[in-house]
Amino acid sequence: MVAASETYEGSCFCGKVRYRVTGPLGSMSNCHCTDCRKSHGAAFSTYVDVPRRQFTFQQGEDELQTYKAESGAKRSFCRTCGSVVICFVDSDKESDKEMVEFAAATLDTPIHKKPEYHIFVRSKVPWFDIQDGRPQHQAYPAKN
Repeated sequence: MVAASETYEGSCFCGKVRYRVTGPLGSMSNCHCTDCRKSHGAAFSTYVDVPRRQFTFQQGEDELQTYKAESGAKRSFCRTCGSVVICFVDSDKESDKEMVEFAAATLDTPIHKKPEYHIFVRSKVPWFDIQDGRPQHQAYPAKN
């Protein structure tokens, strides 16, 4: 049985889309790639990785529209309010199919986790200086 502290809930801005994550959260990162910046309208986006089996929509999955970028990344957003809810990779690799990233800012449940690193800093906007001391990667960090 999953402890209450390991259940997280989130929603889009208008509340039509709601989701639940059960179990421990994966890594949290700030992504500075052009796709994330453009889709979020911000200097970077913050995502949390979780296995797909831990992520379930509670309502409004049919309210989502999915956009596939040239990079192969897919982002699903609410058709009504435009909130990006999840991001995943369109890939034949089993490891990619098993994971989903949800936009950390859509969480309604407070978490005490902080971003562990920055990715795609090669694409970061020049007017934002990263000053948190976290590792910075030009692309995805190497897997151990």
